[in-house]
Amino acid sequence: MKRVWLLLGAALTIAGCGSDPGPSSLSSVVITGDSTVGLNGTLQLTAIALAGNRPVTTGLTFVWFSSDSTKLRVSQTGLVTALQLGSASITVAAVPQVSTPVTSDPFPIRSRIGRIVFQPFDISLTSRRDTLIVIADVRDGLNSSVAGVPVTWVSRNTGIVTVADSGIDKAIVAAIGYGTTRIVGTADGVSDSLTATVQQVPASVAITPASLSTLRAFGRSVQATCIAVDSAGDTIPNHLCDWSVLSAGVVSVNPVTAHTTTVTAVGNGTASIQAQAIAGVVASTPITVNQVPKTVQISPANFGTPDVTMRTNQSAPFFAAVFDSLDHPALEDSVTWTSSDSTRASPAAAATLDSTVITTFALTGAATITATAGPASATRVVNVSASPISFAADVQTIFNTNTPACTSCHPSAAGLNLTAGSSYASIVDQNASEVPAMKRVRPFMPDSSYLVHKIQGTQNTVGGTGARMPLGCSGSGCLSDATINIIRNWILQGALQN
Repeated sequence: MKRVWLLLGAALTIAGCGSDPGPSSLSSVVITGDSTVGLNGTLQLTAIALAGNRPVTTGLTFVWFSSDSTKLRVSQTGLVTALQLGSASITVAAVPQVSTPVTSDPFPIRSRIGRIVFQPFDISLTSRRDTLIVIADVRDGLNSSVAGVPVTWVSRNTGIVTVADSGIDKAIVAAIGYGTTRIVGTADGVSDSLTATVQQVPASVAITPASLSTLRAFGRSVQATCIAVDSAGDTIPNHLCDWSVLSAGVVSVNPVTAHTTTVTAVGNGTASIQAQAIAGVVASTPITVNQVPKTVQISPANFGTPDVTMRTNQSAPFFAAVFDSLDHPALEDSVTWTSSDSTRASPAAAATLDSTVITTFALTGAATITATAGPASATRVVNVSASPISFAADVQTIFNTNTPACTSCHPSAAGLNLTAGSSYASIVDQNASEVPAMKRVRPFMPDSSYLVHKIQGTQNTVGGTGARMPLGCSGSGCLSDATINIIRNWILQGALQN
């Protein structure tokens, strides 16, 4: 081709310097054009007649020939049509009117395919040892399929995929490792390529541990991990999972990493947690929350010595609060009540979930009341006395003699009059101004009496406000526990006006 173009360039250059020399001095004929043509496609060739180095443009007739017209056919205008794959030579004769014809050298042309189309064009494999068949569709110059042309195959990275012939136009692609590479198909000297990607896709997912431990306290948690596996059985490292709970109100899930979550107890019962790797690939496992009591607290509480004191032949409610190991209330655990001496003090035969009624008898002395919930228990010593605490002699005296005296602040402040003769009616079964839902003194129930919380300094725990009473007290300036216990036991004994 380079020689042809050099000759043509020289001929054109010289032609520009003089006139057409005419066919009588014709010396050669040169063919110009491409050397390949697509099967069933066409190629236009051009013939140039030369007299020495000058082109001859008049007085000539060009006659075209093909060495194998079954492969390449040429028209008398120099248009070549590829009929079959292969090669042939095209020649042209320049025939002048009066002198001897001159024939060109053979001009070799190859008929070849146009391109290769792959199905699928880009492939994706989902695990090692996954396989896929690729089909090569050989096309001619008119983009029509050409049957019977063998295709050879090469993988650019055999560490990712290998490729093996599977017939004249098919190949089996096998995944070896993970990544992306290209596969090259070659037919009739023409090559095209496609992309092959091996990327792990979950075929199954499991939750570990397979059996989650039973959670024994609200707020207690355990970690779960999802393990995604591809179709070859290989684990997919750190594959993202979406976590959910199929039964609400028992546990919550809080993802920690892409594949782990924290399962936290929020209520008693059994629920299933679910991990989803991709749509349709899920796993679930049950988990149970069953609070185990750790501590029991009995009220009325003890604030001094002696412990809780009741009068003979009376009844009063006792309550037990049950807590798990993280101090969350264990509301589903029933409490069993017993007495160390039922001749002095005895719980009711039928108790509610968390309370009972303690009844004393004529025999004085002490009895230990025990509240048991599962493995936890608590005790309260109940002293039975024939001499009840006197409101006038004991409680009113505290109001009158404390420094500062309660009566100095409360002849009328906040609607509370603690002076003798008015105090009883002002406190017993009267709504507290700071917490109207509570009574200042609720007979038999000291821990439900707002007056008790004010002198204990625990008013904020029941929704109250303001300062501890006596107003402005701190440390030893506040009522002692023994003094507070007198008021508590007076309320426990029924808050008698005696």
